[in-house]
Amino acid sequence: MIEKVFSIDIKAGAQRVWDEITRSGSPHHAMFGTYLHGPIAPGAVLSYRNKRGTHTFVLGEVLEVDAPRRLVHTFRFSMEQDAPTLVEWRLTEQGGVTRVTITHSRFEGETRTLKSVTTSWPAILALYKAVIETGRAPAGARFKNALMMSMSFMLPKSARTEVALAASTAVPGVERAGQSVR
Repeated sequence: MIEKVFSIDIKAGAQRVWDEITRSGSPHHAMFGTYLHGPIAPGAVLSYRNKRGTHTFVLGEVLEVDAPRRLVHTFRFSMEQDAPTLVEWRLTEQGGVTRVTITHSRFEGETRTLKSVTTSWPAILALYKAVIETGRAPAGARFKNALMMSMSFMLPKSARTEVALAASTAVPGVERAGQSVR
């Protein structure tokens, strides 16, 4: 199993960072302009969708929540056939700076998901830093996000929310809702 770790320091308290990464109802410019759906509670479905909710880009299940320090969820790109993986967000605050560490694990080899997240997590963390520290995403990111969202109708059938939600997000060997998944 392959594991990747990414981190960044953000000049803000852990609660402010937590509130930004877990908010719903407005676009996450750091997550390509998607909207986070679902409560942040163990057993809940977590998904990043377009504004109208018709297409889902990332889908998972919330496994552990220890606000504002830790969030663990499964992770699956709706447009890929790769097995679900595991993401852990860890927030550690010291002196008004919060270190955000993402550990993305359980890759079964050099999958397309692994290749994608290896470049996208550093960019996502940099955008969260910009949004939290300045209150606004850079204009280039907002433009790219708007363009990407306007093209949602071109996504494959697997990204349609009703299709994506039907797929499993369970990660073998990871405890889920009190049960070990095989």
